[in-house]
Amino acid sequence: MNARQPCDDFRLLSSNPLVRLDGGDANLSFKVGKRHLNGAGTLHGGVLASVFDSALGECVYRQAQHSGRPAALVVTTQLDIHYCAPAHVGERVALAVEVLRLGGRLAVATARASVAERLVGTATGSFYLTR
Repeated sequence: MNARQPCDDFRLLSSNPLVRLDGGDANLSFKVGKRHLNGAGTLHGGVLASVFDSALGECVYRQAQHSGRPAALVVTTQLDIHYCAPAHVGERVALAVEVLRLGGRLAVATARASVAERLVGTATGSFYLTR
């Protein structure tokens, strides 16, 4: 991406390393790069928040599509994050996502991010499903 050109894709602008989920699996991962770091040299909390939001929303969207209640769009209404430990350059952060509730218009999902056995963070999100 050229710094002088406007970017219309938030995932590129924000350095969100999660661009898509492969298959129907709710388990995914990304490798922490230098562009994902904060001033302390660890994974920036905003990057992890963006990854959580994208992963949770995508899983809710996919489950809605497969449940016979397809959503045109999934909009985050609340996102709660608990940061537990740092992640460093070169480490692979794995996320496990679970949709807890899929209603007619609202859904709730949770995710855990970890590096090997070290818990990096957890998130729970609520989502509005447009029809």
